[in-house]
Amino acid sequence: MAGLRIVVGNIEPHQFMGFSGGVKSAAVGVTAQDTINTNHAWMADPASAINRYDDNPCRVDVEEIGRIIGVDYALNAVLNEEKAIVHALAGDPVDVMRRGIPLLREIYQREVAAPYDLMIVSAGGYPKDINLYQGQKALGHASLVMREGGTVILAVACPEGTGSKAYEEWILAPGMTSHAAVLERYAREGFRIGPHKAWQLARDGSRTRVLLLSDMAPDFVRRLLLEPVASLDEALALALPGLPAQARIGVMPIANATIPVLHPA
Repeated sequence: MAGLRIVVGNIEPHQFMGFSGGVKSAAVGVTAQDTINTNHAWMADPASAINRYDDNPCRVDVEEIGRIIGVDYALNAVLNEEKAIVHALAGDPVDVMRRGIPLLREIYQREVAAPYDLMIVSAGGYPKDINLYQGQKALGHASLVMREGGTVILAVACPEGTGSKAYEEWILAPGMTSHAAVLERYAREGFRIGPHKAWQLARDGSRTRVLLLSDMAPDFVRRLLLEPVASLDEALALALPGLPAQARIGVMPIANATIPVLHPA
């Protein structure tokens, strides 16, 4: 039994935990699969969202797990776009989070006056786009400030494919022919690591058109219920003609780390 329990990591945006950091590295990193599944099942709750801490059920549960583990101390860093340490914080895990979140927001939060009709999105390059499992996070962040029916051009290389055998087996099963079918099946079966990625993609794909620019084979991408494109030029040729007059077009070059906040004028 350890007499002192210390967690080390970084504070960054998280699409359903609100923020990484604090006790999360222990609450998710050293606990049983059942504990992780029970926690992550909260991701379907609307309050389990990026940039939410105190009222985020997923994060609240993680803090409780940390208390049960008995985490005594946290050492966390805040990194900039070049992955250089710009802030280092240490102390009580909750206090570290409360001090670190405002510092993170200063770097990565961007306020948006109105939803976008078209967004060109990158996860931020390797390793953030090493596979679709990681690259999906960029889509999740961008979708928060998209007009329903808008288009996201998601540029993620995915040299390692989807990154999840469990996701592939689930999404390629018979009957998974639409986002609606994915959402219905997920609601019926409940959370599992891997299939949850299908739910996240279907959640965003059901309200926006997703054009995927990647190294994956086009036929395979279609089976994932995404629309493949071979180049940015091709994606723009597909997206631009359908835009409304005075369309809003945006670019998110490091979407995995960006915190977009919609503040209508």
